[in-house]
Amino acid sequence: MNGKKERTTEDFREKCRQLRPAYRIWTAFCFMLFIYEPLLMYSTNKNDFWFDFGIMIFPTLLIFALFLLAGAVLITTFYFITVRLSKGKRGVYQCMVILLFVVFLATYIQGVYLSTSLPVLTGETIAWDRYLKEDLLTLALWALLGTAAIALVVKCGTEQVVKWETRISGVIVALLFVSLLPQMLMNNAFEKKDALLTTNAHFHDISQNKNFLILLVDAVEAETFETALESNEEYREVFRDFTYYSNTASVYPYTRDSMPLLLSGAVNRNEQDFGAFASEAYNGSPLFERLDEENYDIGLYMDEPVWYGERRFRITSDIKNNMASPYENMDFNMYFRQEMKYILFKYLPYAYKQYAQIEGFDFGMALEMYNYRYDSVYNMLLENPELVKTDRNVFQFIHVEGAHLPFDYDKDMNPVEKGTYSQKVEATIKVIDTWLSRLKNSGTYDNSVILIMADHGYYDVDHDSYGEEVLERFHPVLLVKGFQEKHALAESDVPVSHIDLLDAYMELLDGKKGGEIFRDTDPDRKRRVIWYEYRNEEHMVEYELEGNRFEREDFKPTGRVFDR
Repeated sequence: MNGKKERTTEDFREKCRQLRPAYRIWTAFCFMLFIYEPLLMYSTNKNDFWFDFGIMIFPTLLIFALFLLAGAVLITTFYFITVRLSKGKRGVYQCMVILLFVVFLATYIQGVYLSTSLPVLTGETIAWDRYLKEDLLTLALWALLGTAAIALVVKCGTEQVVKWETRISGVIVALLFVSLLPQMLMNNAFEKKDALLTTNAHFHDISQNKNFLILLVDAVEAETFETALESNEEYREVFRDFTYYSNTASVYPYTRDSMPLLLSGAVNRNEQDFGAFASEAYNGSPLFERLDEENYDIGLYMDEPVWYGERRFRITSDIKNNMASPYENMDFNMYFRQEMKYILFKYLPYAYKQYAQIEGFDFGMALEMYNYRYDSVYNMLLENPELVKTDRNVFQFIHVEGAHLPFDYDKDMNPVEKGTYSQKVEATIKVIDTWLSRLKNSGTYDNSVILIMADHGYYDVDHDSYGEEVLERFHPVLLVKGFQEKHALAESDVPVSHIDLLDAYMELLDGKKGGEIFRDTDPDRKRRVIWYEYRNEEHMVEYELEGNRFEREDFKPTGRVFDR
């Protein structure tokens, strides 16, 4: 009896010994995909996400555990079936273990070392047919690893190869951990992030008394906008009562740094982490302070976190569309889908990356946050033609898609597959017209200060090079209407900078008309802009714009560089 029990125990131990290599390789695989990659993604893009380490660690570990368990079940099932069918022989099973390691190693090399040429996630449709070189390199990698595995099996046998592969898997996990930890420490990834998130709440509110409204149309460049105005007289009627400042320069070429500047006047020169800078900028915003003094309800409609950390400024507790307790409202299924999209995008062979169906970081979809895309905003406008009137003054800062990539609408807001930038600008005018019509129909248009502006201009930048062509993104639109203003569309060529806007807000609140601001501006002034590459914001270079043209040769380096 004891002998039978001992044989059973020994047989169980042998099965565990045979299963252990596959379990270890699979654990290493899961660690790389579901712990290392999500934590690396967060650490290197911390300010792009609404969640912090404390929020993401639970779903990260849960996803890891689920895949680990599912894989272990499949491995165990495969082992018993193949051993039973082959009458105790383990050759087929060991070949499976070797194949699992080859896939793991190829995926590791693909995601860690061959991901530098990945397309930038800007929202545009990725032309995967341009990556033939990467496809061939991936094919060569898999062929080389497969051939090497077969050669080693022939020379040394499957059991010996499995032993080596198990040890290599452990080394890879150690390398991943050693590379991840410094990134997390350097980027302060463990810091608690109290991000202010915004919803659609009170989007349709309007004051019967006073309104101060800013509609930020992303990436609408002035020259293309002017071409649209010239081509269609009806567009000029949309902007009746406004003054168009045709000679406006943004300070930044992208949205991230433009936002705190437009709302606070603060200029980011890389002196501290962006999240800390933005928090200080908003906490000290003279605009918010003035709005608070004049009893304005504040609504900030932005689909990225507004600011992080301590919010010292008391008005922040009264932001009308602030989201409380985001963790409790989190859709884990949607979070999982977005995380899987990014993992597949990075680790799949190039020929299959397109099936990740990713266009950008979409983790905001895991919450009921405000979404700046037209398929959300424009539908809200159409579905709610009547505004909700209130006796309180209303301030709204509304960030909408504008002419940002992808170019997926025509001038009448019909979806198209391969649209143009010009069509997207005209689509934006259609959205603006719809938004303004609601104000006019509600009888609150005249008692509203309205600014329609872009955070930056646009230029068809080659995202694989990022040269000085980025300098041609500094010419955004700016249109302004004051209280009780009536006239045909006016135009001014005063050399305006986004740095001037905070003073302009104060003058508009004082009752000045749209054409009366910026009057003390020197017509020969030299404006300064700050250039950087998308996703490389740690290196900023200051340029000076001489004159009124916006071509790259008109921007001269000042010699000042802001590195972090």
